[in-house]
Amino acid sequence: MEIATSPTRDKYPLSPKKIIKKTITSMIAWLFVLGFFVLMVSGMIAGIMADSNQGITTIFGAIFTGLFVFAFLFIVIGTLTYLYQRWYFAVYYYDIRDDFIVIKKGPITPKEITIPWERIQDVYVDQDIFDRMFGLFDVHLSTATLMSGMQAHIDGVEQQAADGLREVLLGKIKSRISQK
Repeated sequence: MEIATSPTRDKYPLSPKKIIKKTITSMIAWLFVLGFFVLMVSGMIAGIMADSNQGITTIFGAIFTGLFVFAFLFIVIGTLTYLYQRWYFAVYYYDIRDDFIVIKKGPITPKEITIPWERIQDVYVDQDIFDRMFGLFDVHLSTATLMSGMQAHIDGVEQQAADGLREVLLGKIKSRISQK
């Protein structure tokens, strides 16, 4: 798995902490989904066994089996999520060109976003709660379109890279405006 490179990504790199952050946030969601599913199934099996006068040991066996299935699925999904996030990190591409910026994301169905400098209205840096925990930042490019803030961003950079990207992007926008 070769990492996508560009002069911009080399100068302002993504942080490898992004892989861990994305894996942990995904696993928190899976924890609730799998936990609910396993509790429901274990409870149904334990209820059926209790109704059919099975012993208390059999009921505890059903609950233990449910917990084992939960742990197994959690480990398998966690491993697959981690591998996917490493792949996503490797193919994440962004580059500042003379006339536009290119951002390409997604290993399975890649999305490429190309934004001319004239369309960019604002560049801002933000963090969600997990970004704060890992010391990561997201650099957003805002245009007049509704979805630009969600799609046109570079996420998972450390503060020095975020500040540098913001300054370079704002400098490009200012120079393009002054040329017109």
